[in-house]
Amino acid sequence: MSTSPQLGIWMDHASAHIMEFNNDIITTKIIKSKFSHREKEYSLSKSESLMHHKEQHEQAQYYNELADIIKNYNHVLLFGPTEA
Repeated sequence: MSTSPQLGIWMDHASAHIMEFNNDIITTKIIKSKFSHREKEYSLSKSESLMHHKEQHEQAQYYNELADIIKNYNHVLLFGPTEA
């Protein structure tokens, strides 16, 4: 008997560990935000406004990439250490 795949995502603001469970087979993938600590320091050295704009843009791309994966599942378990 086949069941629909289930998805679990451990995530914070920097990375998401995607785990798909389907009949005892686990597939994993990691998605990372492109806004790293190094990028933050560089942008902040230019201007605070630039840093915030860049952070918002990179975080939006990160969450959009996750949304594209999540929309293919009926049930998703999100967990992790932050309120991301």
